[in-house]
Amino acid sequence: MAGNPGNGERRVPLPRWLGAITSLANVVATTWILLIMVLIVADVVGRNAFLSPIAGVPEMVKFSIVGIVFLQVAHTHASGEMIRSDGLLEIIGRTRPRLAAAFDLVAQLLGVVFTVLLAWTVWPRMVRAFGRGEMEGVAGHFELPVWPFHLIIVAGSVLLALSFAAQAWVAWTRLRHGAPAGGV
Repeated sequence: MAGNPGNGERRVPLPRWLGAITSLANVVATTWILLIMVLIVADVVGRNAFLSPIAGVPEMVKFSIVGIVFLQVAHTHASGEMIRSDGLLEIIGRTRPRLAAAFDLVAQLLGVVFTVLLAWTVWPRMVRAFGRGEMEGVAGHFELPVWPFHLIIVAGSVLLALSFAAQAWVAWTRLRHGAPAGGV
């Protein structure tokens, strides 16, 4: 069936515009990781060498982890690097490729449903946080607005849902034609 997911066989063919957006989100997240690393090193140096830590680093790191994950998850799925246990699909796919494709289709559609539900659930929280001007941190010391991180969760969930939908289309095509997982 798929073999090693990291070898490109599980790559999801995305529409060009969606591939560009997921790649851009991945680049933004990778740059964000590098900036957070520099910030943490600067905070450690400032804390130990000058007894002057950078205000808000724990809050920035806490929210950055969530933001980075949601910016990268759709690209990870689309490139076939998402952790996935497909041993059963491989075994079934050797003798019953259409059945394996049907199972894969169900799994991908469930992915669409759950990621859309996540976006749907977080959206009102984002709107509320924006409307109320919700902040994280210590007033007068360091505060960080919360709504942008909720927005990243919503956007990342929608991108992941679209990636799941593209993979569902591939599974549907395999189901109709009985093709093995490596090709459509």
